[in-house]
Amino acid sequence: MIEKDFQKSTIPPDKEKILLVALVDSDLSRRNHFRQQLDVLGCASLAFDSPNELMADQFDSCEFGCMIVTPQDDYIHSQMKAAMERYNSPMLLVAAQDNFPAISLLEKSFLNSNNVDVIHESCSRHELNWRLNFLRRQAVNSAVSVDFFNFGIYSFDLRRRQAWVGEEKIPLRPLEFDLSLELFRNINSLLTREKLYTKLWGESVCSVKSRKLDVCISNVRKKMRIDEDEGLCLRSVYGRGYELDAMNP
Repeated sequence: MIEKDFQKSTIPPDKEKILLVALVDSDLSRRNHFRQQLDVLGCASLAFDSPNELMADQFDSCEFGCMIVTPQDDYIHSQMKAAMERYNSPMLLVAAQDNFPAISLLEKSFLNSNNVDVIHESCSRHELNWRLNFLRRQAVNSAVSVDFFNFGIYSFDLRRRQAWVGEEKIPLRPLEFDLSLELFRNINSLLTREKLYTKLWGESVCSVKSRKLDVCISNVRKKMRIDEDEGLCLRSVYGRGYELDAMNP
């Protein structure tokens, strides 16, 4: 179950300064505890039962200032990495009594990241506030200075998540934007289906023959006008993945 309501009772009137936090925790009691703490601190929050719900299409437009995650198994590394890349948000891992193996695995994976920190589930409000502010400062300091990516007539505004072909703004859905950007960033290079599924949905395609990637590819090809007239060819490599080729580099 996804809780869409925002905590509002102590949020300051200046909406631009509100920190929107994604709470990922299957334990309702603990989740509500953190929501109450965030409410007092003047933060807004959206709560999710699992990383899969966090990665759902309808929430891609949310710009999370931080993600508070209580990992419950050893298999969420790729999902959380994909979530961090999609939302470009720092992550606060919650150490609970029953999740130390998962925490240890994630700590090793993100050991060199300045955007990941750990906090205990019984932390005080003061400590929570301090760590949130610390992560926000770290994110600002490590932010990429370039907000645009261009290739020929194709332009991407990374901050606003908007794309153009020439002077025309293209109405891409969030996943279509992510896929388009990934293709253009890896021009003339093969992107495997596994890598794309992990990047876009935080999951592996190995066990399920899913067609959602192919549908997304088809939409991107049409909307972004990827064809020979523009000097581009988006081709499927059978059994492996997709490759965007520039015929006139």
